[in-house]
Amino acid sequence: MIEIDFKKGDGLIPVIIQDEATHQVLMLGYMNQESWEETLKTGKVTFWSRSRKKLWLKGETSGHVQEVKGIYLDCDGDTLLIKVNQVGEAACHTGFQSCFHNHYEKGKWKISGKKIFDPKEVYGK
Repeated sequence: MIEIDFKKGDGLIPVIIQDEATHQVLMLGYMNQESWEETLKTGKVTFWSRSRKKLWLKGETSGHVQEVKGIYLDCDGDTLLIKVNQVGEAACHTGFQSCFHNHYEKGKWKISGKKIFDPKEVYGK
């Protein structure tokens, strides 16, 4: 039986977040054992913040939480794909629906999509 292997990446594994309804990839985050257990307990995606060195409930400040709808583990046991119901329209802390809103085309980066919210208003920065 396959298990999540938290030992490979210093206790962290990458987690791809995908919108269950649209199949759009929303973001990539990291989990450790503690954030994994919190996610299972609450049904809301909780990451390990590498910069803040603490648990991070996605949407705790913005209200744009991610409700777990399906969880998939890759064949090596070291990467998760979590399908979610994205509450609120934005997963990205910069105000866009997806963190993958920068599109490379003809030698230039372009922004695709529109901002859903102003980060200054939500986070006060």
